[in-house]
Amino acid sequence: MKIFKLITGLALMALIFTQCEKDNMMDEQADLSTKSAKGNTPLGTYTVTVENVSTAYAFFEAGAVAIPDGESSAGPAFPGHSFTFSFHAGPGHKLSFATMYGLSNDGFYATGEGGFDLYSGGAPVSGDITSEITLWDAGTQVNQMPGPGIPHNGADENGVVRTMMDANAVDMYDYGSVATNLQASLTYNGYSMFTVTINVLGGSTTAISPVAWVVHNNGQTPIFKEGMADWGKGLEALAETGNPGHLSDYLSMNSGYYSPIAPVLWVLHDKKDMPVFTEDMPDSQMGLETLAETGNPGPLYESLMAAGYETGFQTGPNTPPLFPGEMLSFTIEGHVGQSLSIASMLGFSNDIFFSTGDEGIKLSNGDDPKDLTHFIELYDAGTEVNEYPGAQTQANTVENGTVHVVNDGLPWPEASAIIKVTIVKN
Repeated sequence: MKIFKLITGLALMALIFTQCEKDNMMDEQADLSTKSAKGNTPLGTYTVTVENVSTAYAFFEAGAVAIPDGESSAGPAFPGHSFTFSFHAGPGHKLSFATMYGLSNDGFYATGEGGFDLYSGGAPVSGDITSEITLWDAGTQVNQMPGPGIPHNGADENGVVRTMMDANAVDMYDYGSVATNLQASLTYNGYSMFTVTINVLGGSTTAISPVAWVVHNNGQTPIFKEGMADWGKGLEALAETGNPGHLSDYLSMNSGYYSPIAPVLWVLHDKKDMPVFTEDMPDSQMGLETLAETGNPGPLYESLMAAGYETGFQTGPNTPPLFPGEMLSFTIEGHVGQSLSIASMLGFSNDIFFSTGDEGIKLSNGDDPKDLTHFIELYDAGTEVNEYPGAQTQANTVENGTVHVVNDGLPWPEASAIIKVTIVKN
């Protein structure tokens, strides 16, 4: 009996020992599994820097039209002829243009110094815009009687830009009125595009030269300022010779789309996870739509936090967003092998955002700064129909699409032309 108890006791002890050893092995395996999920590496800190590298263009869009409607070569539009040009613009944009009064020394037709509104109450403007045009004196040559047979080679005036009406108070020349010489119309074509046609009326006292034009913001005076001397950007050549090239080149070089970068959301995750979106699938309704349409990362951040992810978002040192030349840095803690995803709205768009893709990018063990910019692309959230870059209207048309790399044929910039992202392990 004693022998049986002893054997039974030894067997029980062996069983307990075996079970304890098994439990310890399972605990170790669980611990190893956890480490594997974290990349099986120690925790480290990383500093991520985001910079807006886009060019801060002064104006939105610019150009010139040199060939009269129905003609095959550049030249003036004579009575009975016209110039037509088209452009894109959004609410808040204005249009300015200028064309020479052909039979004068330095007279030119133009909008007011600050242009005119292309939208009213958020709706695009269409109709007759002749009343927006004024005949101006560039102040660069002393005026002579307008009309044919005059050389129009007056002496340098060294004056200021003023209305020809003000000049007439001195020289008493008759240029005719805008309304008897020209008729101009503005048409909205849809999709943020407008068309202007300037007709030279049959009874006009002059032909007009090719036209330089620019779309710009409120408060800007891109071509001239009344009461000030011409500032040497090409207006003199247009007003004296009818050549819009120099003025158009200046306006075009300083025109283009650029974007602020909205607050940047980041999230750490396993490489198998796709916490922000899955490419070619509809938005998961966790907050990406709000981030892509408004720039606010808050709802997506809250959803990711609730799902147990390490996440956060950063703004600039003052107030967001980041404008050209500005940058911000933030620090994260993660394991080598984990993946980092970031997302940030492309400003002046409907639902376009910067992203490292649905799988993110792996954290590395390198101590040298690493440029991540080539991993970043522009994605379309598929929640609103896109409009011309930088010309948002109030359309906000629901799209019910999928999240995908931007491919709508519109002239979106490369992500690297706007954003630069670097990371360094501390």
